[in-house]
Amino acid sequence: DLDNLSKSSMDTLLEIDGVGPNIAEAVIDWFASPTNQQVINKLHSAGVWPRSKGHSVRKQSLDGLTFVVTGTLPGFTRDSVKEYINNFGGKISSSVSSKTDYLVVGENPGSKLAKAQSLDVAIIDAAELRKFAE
Repeated sequence: DLDNLSKSSMDTLLEIDGVGPNIAEAVIDWFASPTNQQVINKLHSAGVWPRSKGHSVRKQSLDGLTFVVTGTLPGFTRDSVKEYINNFGGKISSSVSSKTDYLVVGENPGSKLAKAQSLDVAIIDAAELRKFAE
């Protein structure tokens, strides 16, 4: 949400996972720049201004959980399942490890399934992922 981002303090930005002092400072500096203020005004005038979808409470239902995806999931593309998990506070990993909380399995899973089974990682499908998130 650019409204919130444009008004965020250093402390607020530092609470975002993956944002450190350098990035937080760069974000604040970007929004403070007169040239960028002109860009912001043009975006507002053109009606182009991303806003949150109001999922602030639900977004964190997967907070602290790490997921790996294998196979084709009904209703998701590879990118959309990653975005879905991230939007609800979860993290995506490309490989199964002892730190993986859930393997999300679709049609034609690859070698990740055997690896998850050997490590006793919980295995779920797309429907179970939706239940956890929502």
